[in-house]
Amino acid sequence: MAYDFIRMDIFQITSSVAPFVVIQAVPNTSLDNPWNNPQTKGVDPFPYTYHPGAPFPTTAFQSFLPLNPDLKTTQQQQWNLAIQRQITPSVFASATYVGTHLIHTWLGEELNPAIYIPGNCQAGQYGLTALGPCTSTSNVNQRRILNVNVPGTQLGNITQYDDGGTQGYNGLLLATTLRMRSSVNLNVNYTWSHCIGLPLITLLNPGANYIHQGYGQNIGPVDRNLDVGDCAQDRRQVANITLVAQTPKFSNKFARAIGSDWVFASGVVARSGSPLTVVTGNTPDPATGFAGNPPGTQRPNQVLVDTASPNRNSSCGSAGSFCLQWINPAAFQSPVLGTFGNTGSQNILGPGFWEWDQAVSRQFSLTERQKLELRIEVFNPTNSLRPGNPAISTGAATTFGQIRSDATPPPGVSGPSVSGASGSAAVGSSTNAPSRVFQFALKYVF
Repeated sequence: MAYDFIRMDIFQITSSVAPFVVIQAVPNTSLDNPWNNPQTKGVDPFPYTYHPGAPFPTTAFQSFLPLNPDLKTTQQQQWNLAIQRQITPSVFASATYVGTHLIHTWLGEELNPAIYIPGNCQAGQYGLTALGPCTSTSNVNQRRILNVNVPGTQLGNITQYDDGGTQGYNGLLLATTLRMRSSVNLNVNYTWSHCIGLPLITLLNPGANYIHQGYGQNIGPVDRNLDVGDCAQDRRQVANITLVAQTPKFSNKFARAIGSDWVFASGVVARSGSPLTVVTGNTPDPATGFAGNPPGTQRPNQVLVDTASPNRNSSCGSAGSFCLQWINPAAFQSPVLGTFGNTGSQNILGPGFWEWDQAVSRQFSLTERQKLELRIEVFNPTNSLRPGNPAISTGAATTFGQIRSDATPPPGVSGPSVSGASGSAAVGSSTNAPSRVFQFALKYVF
């Protein structure tokens, strides 16, 4: 059982909002006469004079990030059970159950969400300047629950940390090792696991609560369990194979000079796709005003059981552009205004990933103290495509459900490395290229 240390930078945003910082926004204006618009009413708001009875300008909807003084520190509980067996002197196998449970993970709770008001309203109601729908993206602040129930109040987001989040992980790790003297070293492991819980946030931003975590909202249930889904880091199946083989010392002088002491190192990794959350792309959502951290916006309605594109992995781009079809756009529809979508959090899987890297090396003894080492490394020898994740916003109709990038590791991420029978044989350093890459090295040791 352990307790996670809460980083101080997680409080960074709380010191940059009211009443510590005052933000005066003047949209839709001209630099020639910036105060000549209805919002400022012709009055220059600067310099701002602080008064304890009015810690923020009444003409602006300031956001607050209050802190609950009784927040609990995140706690991690972990347990495991392993069964191991040396089957033969060369073969070892093990099976391990691993369990982890997190409690008191921090998430956001909105204390002043916008409420949905049906029908049309007159000019002057809820911030409207003309007759029209009572609920729109232009009057989110005027429809916030405190502003509606306490006339004259002009408060924006009031988003606070909440310590009620949980995550759980259960996994089965199967592993085996084969060692044949000093010539062959084979390691294989396979993990079957599942992680489920509430998505984690880092810095708390105004409006960064989960969709069902708004206090007093009137368009759906206030139940954070409705936002539970697979963890962002969940990979249901992961397999790793490393093989290092060294050629023997041949008795024939010519064969020994040509074929002895070559080291072949292979590394293969394969894993399931990452879970994704489909969103509508409305920021903020017109009914709730929800925005902020991922998952970001309102989720759509899922109207088909199978969300896969009928032409999955087929090209969807024009000549010269990379595009693969993955999600079927017809499987989702925008929810009716004033309702929550029924799509779950992190319930769509992206493409799986696999990678094979190969290295060949040999040391040549020139003298007793001088050696020459030759190394050849090949990344992605088969020159195979590893697709990235698809676009997940239904609001971007031209790209939703399409894959337009590869899953190449970013700069600074190293490939797998394996240990040889007679030392280390690193298979990978970052190549940052989706195509086949060769690397050649020659090292003189003296």
